[in-house]
Amino acid sequence: MGYAKNPECELVAIASRTAEHAKKVSERFNIPNVYVGGDNWKTLIDKEELDIVSICTPNYLHAPIVLKAIENDCNILCEKPIAISRDELSQIEEKLKNKNIIFFTSFQKRYNPVFKLLKDIIENNDLGKIISVRYYFSHYGPYKSWKALSEEKWFFDSKKAGGGVLLDLGVHCIDILRYLLGEYDRVNGINFNTSCINMEDEDNCNVLFRFKNDTLGLISVSWCNEPSEFLEIYAKKGYIKVDISGRSRLSFGPNSLKKNKSIKRLLKFKPTNKSAQNKLIDHFINCIQTKKQESPNFDDGKKAVEFVLEAYSFKI
Repeated sequence: MGYAKNPECELVAIASRTAEHAKKVSERFNIPNVYVGGDNWKTLIDKEELDIVSICTPNYLHAPIVLKAIENDCNILCEKPIAISRDELSQIEEKLKNKNIIFFTSFQKRYNPVFKLLKDIIENNDLGKIISVRYYFSHYGPYKSWKALSEEKWFFDSKKAGGGVLLDLGVHCIDILRYLLGEYDRVNGINFNTSCINMEDEDNCNVLFRFKNDTLGLISVSWCNEPSEFLEIYAKKGYIKVDISGRSRLSFGPNSLKKNKSIKRLLKFKPTNKSAQNKLIDHFINCIQTKKQESPNFDDGKKAVEFVLEAYSFKI
């Protein structure tokens, strides 16, 4: 949708495993060239003259398609997670060396204006030293919170998904927290359950970790609860609790914080209907035109995956 709305883009080809799905998308967005079949993406990348390859396949195909796109000098927008193993991350990193390719990881949450407001508060030191943060993110799980075209429930296949809810939702959480607070230092532990979905990996998960600035972090993600997204920030001068969806009012303390200009702007903030994904695509295209790599880049995608893999190393 974002590419179709951008006047600088022309959609030229689509690849899908099934003809029915390919036909629906090609007709909706007037895409002339359609490639169907298991390895159709290889043919597409080799045959078409492409500036951009946009990857929104099952997780296990992300790295192979990225590597093929790099070989063909295509700019890349890849869905998260950009890989499901450290070996895949290393292969991509090596291939990107000495390439003038713009690589974006699809972390569209960065384009929600509420996070820029929170970043301003943190950088202005309005709350003082940040002591701890907690990010909670949940929904009903794949195929319930949204309808997939494919009947293949690959999200519940460990080899194809690479992990459970932490790899799906947790990568968004750590990316936003890195954006707000800088680099994390180490992961301290994980606890998890398979509570509501018949699968091998986790559908509920908590990860305890620490930032390089000594802020303590907790990420809690779930595929078993009502759609919810909250960010809590605790600091020496006070605290803020934000409902990212905007359904609940901002909570903060002490009351004197409401005199702060940055807090006032946050209090006045109202969620927008503008698509964050479209904003990401517009930014990506602008970076290609100006030949300037910005975030969310490969390194952002890599560090999010590394965070999850480090957390998984604590599983027993």
